[in-house]
Amino acid sequence: MSEANIEQVHGAVKELREELKGARVDHEKVERINTFLDSAEEKIFQPLTQARELAKTHEVEKKELIEKLESSQASATEIKARMEALEIVLARSNGPASDPDYKASDEYKALQEFAIRGESRLSAEQKQLLRTDSATEGGVLVPTELDNVITKKITEIDPIRSIARVRTIGGKSIELPIRSSIPAATYEGETEAGADSVATYEASTVTPFRQTHTSPITLDMLQDSAFDMESEIAMDSAEGFAFGEGNGYVLGTGLKQPQGFANHPTITTNDITAGGNGGGFRTSGIAADISANSMILLTGDLKAGYDPVYVFNRRTLARIRTFRADAVSAADEAGSFLWEPNMNGGVAPTIGGFPYILANSMPDIAANAFPVAFGDFRRAYTIVDRIGLTVVRDEFTLKKSGIVEFTMNRWNTGQVTLQEPIVLLKCST
Repeated sequence: MSEANIEQVHGAVKELREELKGARVDHEKVERINTFLDSAEEKIFQPLTQARELAKTHEVEKKELIEKLESSQASATEIKARMEALEIVLARSNGPASDPDYKASDEYKALQEFAIRGESRLSAEQKQLLRTDSATEGGVLVPTELDNVITKKITEIDPIRSIARVRTIGGKSIELPIRSSIPAATYEGETEAGADSVATYEASTVTPFRQTHTSPITLDMLQDSAFDMESEIAMDSAEGFAFGEGNGYVLGTGLKQPQGFANHPTITTNDITAGGNGGGFRTSGIAADISANSMILLTGDLKAGYDPVYVFNRRTLARIRTFRADAVSAADEAGSFLWEPNMNGGVAPTIGGFPYILANSMPDIAANAFPVAFGDFRRAYTIVDRIGLTVVRDEFTLKKSGIVEFTMNRWNTGQVTLQEPIVLLKCST
């Protein structure tokens, strides 16, 4: 029923009531008619009135909805315009848009999906491409634009493997036989009997120790980083293992770790300054320092036949490069330098004709320190690797925190198997 019809009915009822007031009829009948009309109005007109109010409410909601849709359409139009402008800029700068197939890329599709339907309609993979959050603990690897190379600080790894003997085993340990003496050959007369003599041998048992570390990483980092973080963890682990073992070969205590040659209990307590055949240390004769003479005298403490090399850190090398081998006095600037560059190419510089390597774990020059080692490490030091490297990927222990742990294990050690081919230079007190 339209509003006009409702008004006509209301008018007719009103007129009827007025006529009843002025008519000469039975009052009881008039009362019954009024009661009937009141009931009819309540049953017919009240729902119509409520419906009219509801229609007005719906009209207001409809108007608000239309305004929201118009606003959303304006936003979508703005985003589309910005996308088109970005495409033009990229094309002019010979960027990704210069590629005729750039619209087929996952990044472009994800951006288009976001502009049209919003973030809620993006898949997990598409959300990764649009991730923008940042944090100091790795979040810097997921910005909108990132260099494709991670700049890494230099890790100074002691290259002891390059001069030592390296063995690889498949069992728990290895026995290294060592000849400690040779037969004694004597001269005899024509009919005299020669004495019996045999070489003597001993054995050194080397058992690798487990070298391990655990790298925890969040699932967000694994999924959202612009780099292959599992590969990065593996490479960082290899570098960490190399640094740890190199330091152990130089300064290890031998207790559940490698035995360091610069920290060996016998070599560091056997003073051969007055003369010896290796397996000990020589004092420099200068308090808290070394000299060119002490470096040269160190070479005479090894038997001829060994193939020695100097080992020290880069700070000690800088000090050695100031030494002159044949200076008459400390103030004499004449004479050749102890450090000698090679002019022929392909050969490293030498110290008084002997090669050297830099091991950063070697002690600095200081009172009672052992900053220089000299020896045939191929004979003196043995590195033992056990076959196998285990990688455990644990995504269950800390699953509620969204953390995955990578645990790397390897078995390795190093040991001084022959003390004689090593001598150390000790700074005097």
